[in-house]
Amino acid sequence: MGCILVATDGSEGAERAVDYAATLAKEAGSDLLVVNVIGGLGLPGDVFRQFTRAQHAWLEELLETESANALRDARERALKLGAPSVHLESARGDVARTILELADARQAEAIVVGKRGAGQVAGALLGSVSQKLVSLAGRVVIVVP
Repeated sequence: MGCILVATDGSEGAERAVDYAATLAKEAGSDLLVVNVIGGLGLPGDVFRQFTRAQHAWLEELLETESANALRDARERALKLGAPSVHLESARGDVARTILELADARQAEAIVVGKRGAGQVAGALLGSVSQKLVSLAGRVVIVVP
C-alpha cells in the first residue's frame, strides 16, 4: 500500500498542508511521507558560480539545517494529529520534479502541498510548484490554501 506525501518548507501554508495530510493519513490508515526539497532557491545558476567555496559550504549547511528543522517540526505536528506512521525525506533538485519522482518511487496515493511557501520569493516559487504538480502528476494532488 502507498502513502500520502506532503511537501513542506516550514511556512504557514506548509504547516496547513501537513495538518491536512496528517488528518487524511489518520483517517485512511496510511503512512505519511513528509518531504522537503532543497532546490536552487529560484536563483540563476550563474549566481551560485560567483560564490566562493566558503560561501557554498555555508549555504549548503544553512539549507540542510533548514530542511532538517522543517522536517522535524512537520513530524511533530503530524504525530500530534494522530498520523499513524511518519517518514521524513530531504531531497535535492527541482522542487516539483523531485516531489513527483518521490511520489512515483513511494507509490504515493496523493500529494499534499500548500498554496504558497515562505516569503514573497519562496511563495511565488511554491505557487508555481503547486501549479506544476497539479498539471503533471498522475495522481491526486491536494493544494491546501
